Amino acid sequence: MVKFVESDTNGLPRKRHQTAQACEKCRRRKKRCIHTDPKVHGDPPPVPVGSPHRLPETERPQPSPRNGTGKPTPTPTPPSLATGDTQPLRPVVQNGGAEKRGEAHSSTFYGDLNPEAILMEATSLCSRRDVSAPGGVGIWQAPIAPRPHTQNPSVPSVQSSSRRAVQDMLRSYLWNHCLPCRAPAPDYAVLRRIYFEKMNPIFPIFEDPSTASPPPPDEPTDILVQQVISLAAAADPEATQHLRISPNGPLLSRQEFCACLSNSVLTTMDAGIVTDRVWLTRLSAALSLYTQPTNAEEADTPALLNSRAVHQMHTLGMQMAVDDGHQKRDMVRTIFCCLWALDRITSAFYGRACLIHERDVGWDLEDCIRAQAPPFRVLLMIITLLDKVIGVYRPGTRPNKPILIELPIFEQMILDAEALRMPSFCLASLEIFYHSVAILSTQSPGDIRSSALPSPATNSRRSLAAERITSIISEEFAGQLSYMPFIPYAVSLSLSVSYRKMRHSKVPMFRNRGKQAFRKNIQLLKSMDDMFWKSKTMVAMAEQVLNEMDKAVATLAQENGLADLSKRGEPAPQGERSQVQPEEIRAVDPATQNASEVGSECMLFDAVPDLDLFGHFDPTFDLGAVDAALEGNFDFGTSTNWFDCQQQLG
Repeated sequence: MVKFVESDTNGLPRKRHQTAQACEKCRRRKKRCIHTDPKVHGDPPPVPVGSPHRLPETERPQPSPRNGTGKPTPTPTPPSLATGDTQPLRPVVQNGGAEKRGEAHSSTFYGDLNPEAILMEATSLCSRRDVSAPGGVGIWQAPIAPRPHTQNPSVPSVQSSSRRAVQDMLRSYLWNHCLPCRAPAPDYAVLRRIYFEKMNPIFPIFEDPSTASPPPPDEPTDILVQQVISLAAAADPEATQHLRISPNGPLLSRQEFCACLSNSVLTTMDAGIVTDRVWLTRLSAALSLYTQPTNAEEADTPALLNSRAVHQMHTLGMQMAVDDGHQKRDMVRTIFCCLWALDRITSAFYGRACLIHERDVGWDLEDCIRAQAPPFRVLLMIITLLDKVIGVYRPGTRPNKPILIELPIFEQMILDAEALRMPSFCLASLEIFYHSVAILSTQSPGDIRSSALPSPATNSRRSLAAERITSIISEEFAGQLSYMPFIPYAVSLSLSVSYRKMRHSKVPMFRNRGKQAFRKNIQLLKSMDDMFWKSKTMVAMAEQVLNEMDKAVATLAQENGLADLSKRGEPAPQGERSQVQPEEIRAVDPATQNASEVGSECMLFDAVPDLDLFGHFDPTFDLGAVDAALEGNFDFGTSTNWFDCQQQLG
């Protein structure tokens, strides 16, 4: 038998309630009174304080008044508890001024594996079965108003004066240092336009202000949204002249601007000043995608924020499908799709396990994808392909022969998504992500992974995808793309393809071709090193490889009796240099200089065709660490160690 013992707010058991006196009739008859015993009249047993199915004081059944015959008089049932007014309960999603301040509470989902759900379904009138699957998988518990404060004054309060003082100090710090850290109104107008034109259509975690009424501007949540939008838009080249955090403040670099905004948003969210779980989900997801770590201690921050967003999603029950009559059905479905896509992106970028699994989802993913806008629909279709690719890299599924996942043509994906009217720069950005998935969709066993001759399908797919990535970013849409985090990720994969050719090819022509592609990708990453932390880290490693190669070429040229190739970069004698004008020096084409270097190295390789240039590196140079880092892009799980590699390489 289960016995419920009532407790106070501190968890201490209350004393058993004893009847003060018997009723008038039993006192005259001198009999034991049973008319005031709640068990006789079917009143519910006492429920522990703080239990999720405890009714508020205003809704708790009161002792029934009795007439002269001693029988209870029927008490009218409140409208909220009437059996005739039983609408199916759904997850309540807050999206408004009062709700954003935490004045509304969402329904809580309890799965059938939770023993508490059994008692709730049997005793609570405010619970209803889930309808996302036949028979349901749990119950929804309706919001319960808080009890009036009836604490015994002799018991000390849980929230002591010292804790209140700390919270007041923290709140004062947030309002004085964190929340004011945002772009001025004129600059924010430009950043907001960039975000909603180039980024939000691809990843619509926030509602477009043209379709939703703007909330009050002084709310902390709205300030956080402004900060996150400014953080995301700062990666665009157009935003360079608008990176300020005070009306008349100096113009900041991207790294300073993004670091200030990221720290402010993280501090405010950790302080608990935002209580609306829906907005916590949105802010955590957006910050996970757009934040940029600055040191090794912050390298796992994006993955941590993704796990927080998924945690809030599970708490709200957004993974469970809602019926068509739900007021916020489209918004809930879009947020869920954003979190599902972000979970796969985090798994690929940071080598983390997926936290959202289709077997635990009540939505039909195909229906959810078809219901989205064309730009987001194309992204979700690419994420679906990425999800298949991730399955190949899971532990225990490593193939013993080369594997190639079939991918649809990107043009056909655009037609299927009805995205013909999308802007070209948006389609180009998504095509870059598509080619990144194409590079990862081929895998070879560990014993031939570093072979100079990979399988024909693997070699052709990776080479074509890498060349398309480099061409789109450097030539076709230079400075016009939606600069989201998968852009530098794609360049890093292209860099790894070219490094692999340069590192393992036996033919000098292919080796030099790989080196030229390697240099071009370094220049692309160097142009984005102040936007994305991974770009800066990879550039540092790649440039050291090129420096070591130049040293090795110069040393081998001297050993083989050739002219020292390093002297080609030395200045000409004073007499010859006077005949060259400064304008002519500036007009030297970098491609011409690279071609000269290629010709010089070809002379060396023609003299010694079987020369292994990497075998003549300085012994103090950790080539194994560079191989593991640059070739590790083809395998998930190594990208979380970029800062460690950077520290090892100086």
